[in-house]
Amino acid sequence: MKHIIGIITAVLLMLGSGSLQAQDKKEGENKWEKFRAEKVSFLTEKLELTPSEAQKFWPVYNELEKSRWEAQKTRRELEVKIHEVEDKNLSKKEIIQLTRDYSSSMEKEGELYIKYNEEFLKILPPEKVLKLYRSENEFRMHMIRKFRDRDRNNNE
Repeated sequence: MKHIIGIITAVLLMLGSGSLQAQDKKEGENKWEKFRAEKVSFLTEKLELTPSEAQKFWPVYNELEKSRWEAQKTRRELEVKIHEVEDKNLSKKEIIQLTRDYSSSMEKEGELYIKYNEEFLKILPPEKVLKLYRSENEFRMHMIRKFRDRDRNNNE
């Protein structure tokens, strides 16, 4: 009987843990969607896109964002490996390969910007493409200030 109670308890704990993970994942997705919506609104306002420009621009921009996310994810994974190197005894050959992989990941990100810059120039006037880059930086700074203020208010 004790054995059955133990099994039931273990199953309930696993189910409860899975439900918490699902909630955390859903909460993370909600935060990402809010961030994404705020970014779209911010860029749309700053770029003053016409309906025709917006219809062509957003699918290409979303494609860039997805590709950029994947490239940055790869780079972040390499950064973790680089930080772990101190804890491991890697050969010179392994270290050289790690440096090459890292620099290659940076090059891939640069290639994305070159490729999509040309795509944006086909869709938008050059002034708006330049304004896009400036607006992305403004949005990044806006979000940094927002999180810093939020953290400051939470610590008071």
